[in-house]
Amino acid sequence: MSSTVPDLGDTEQLKTLLEDVASPDQLRELLDAPGVDDAMIDGFVAAVGAEGVLDKVFGLMGEHFVAERAGNDAGVIRWDVTAPGGTLSYGLSIRDGAAIGERGAPDGPKVTLTLSVPTLLRLCAGRLNGVQGFMTGQIKLSGDMMFGAKLPGWFDY
Repeated sequence: MSSTVPDLGDTEQLKTLLEDVASPDQLRELLDAPGVDDAMIDGFVAAVGAEGVLDKVFGLMGEHFVAERAGNDAGVIRWDVTAPGGTLSYGLSIRDGAAIGERGAPDGPKVTLTLSVPTLLRLCAGRLNGVQGFMTGQIKLSGDMMFGAKLPGWFDY
């Protein structure tokens, strides 16, 4: 991974950069590069496509879910993510020792989280504490607050 700011005009380079992200450490490295701010993140997402970025993020969530931390808790989380071009919904199902993310609004979520793409990426990289994000208004939560509060602890950052 390179810790330099990517050229937002080079879509192929950006897509390769996205494909290469396989861990929260690598995501953190990108977010910590000099000059990376919300506008830069939104530009990256606009250049490579919000669906591609979010598909990658929600796929990685499943790989970094630690079932033992969740115990017997289970449920579906709806994520409404504000991206360049509009809001996209994703579902994350926690059950049977796994977390499975998929595109689209799930039926009957236990909790709904509303946040921007930069906030989601910082949360997934361990650069934003979920409770702090909620308290500062970066993350809006509706539904089962206790379930939502426990959710960040179930992933390996």
